[in-house]
Amino acid sequence: MVNIMEKDERQLLIEISVMYYLEGKTQNQIAKELYLSRPKISRLLKRARELKIVDININYNCDATENLKSEIKRKFNIENVIIVKTLSNYQDTLKEIGKAGAKLLIEEIKEGMTIGISWGQSVRSTVSQLEYKKIKDVKIVELFGAISYDMDDADMLSIGRTISSKIDGKLYPLPAPIYIGDKATRDTLINNPIIKNALSMIEKCDLILSGLGSIDGNIPQTLWDVYVENDTKEKIKANGGVGFLCAHFFDEKGDFLDMDINRNIIGIKTESIKKNKIILVAGGRKKAKAILAVLRGGYINTLVSDDKTLKYVLELGNIL
Repeated sequence: MVNIMEKDERQLLIEISVMYYLEGKTQNQIAKELYLSRPKISRLLKRARELKIVDININYNCDATENLKSEIKRKFNIENVIIVKTLSNYQDTLKEIGKAGAKLLIEEIKEGMTIGISWGQSVRSTVSQLEYKKIKDVKIVELFGAISYDMDDADMLSIGRTISSKIDGKLYPLPAPIYIGDKATRDTLINNPIIKNALSMIEKCDLILSGLGSIDGNIPQTLWDVYVENDTKEKIKANGGVGFLCAHFFDEKGDFLDMDINRNIIGIKTESIKKNKIILVAGGRKKAKAILAVLRGGYINTLVSDDKTLKYVLELGNIL
């Protein structure tokens, strides 16, 4: 009985969606035809979007967007820039960034590739919106450790599982803390066969998907809030740190800080970040300073962001 009800509901959602989006009927007209209230029709249309019965894609290309894209590419010599509209709610903007990032990522992944993944809200949004596409012999490797009692299943491990399940890839987790200061402990960990294998896979990455962290602005960020001790935070700020990429902290010029925390990472090395093909998904005014810095650093191939953030990045570039 439940399955029949679910099938009937889906059929109704499809019918209403066709009437509204394809036939151009108003919600009032649909309500009259189906003997339902207009608020009910509105709720059903929202439900259809949530279930992805309706998938709205907006072509953001216009003169203003193209001019902004060209200016970012020209000023920072970046290969590719994808811009979405800044919406009134940050989470909605993040979803649009993720959708654009997912579309690009599925086009970029080819048979036999090794893909490195970071974690965070932007990467999670991107991976969650990937279409299912079986691609042969793709390896997904975590770029740095993610073990902490404070981590929940919504972060790196589930991101890795999600992307590997959607493209039928093989996941190579990195079961270690991000930072280990004690050399003896660190040496023991990196010689563990599982960790050693994952670290060797990182060096073979063909493509990296990453978000971006900012230490400028009061925004919750797991890596900064959970993994970095207070005295280290102060040292990072004192050394001019403005953000972090793949758990590595950098200054406003995009140079990685010469600090122990960057050397103590169980994961990708700064040299590998600089030489790799990186798709960066990041947006929001509070991350503009960090975005400006990595653009200045010159090691991002593709940036997926929102228009108001990138306009602010250009403004900051003229000031800082």
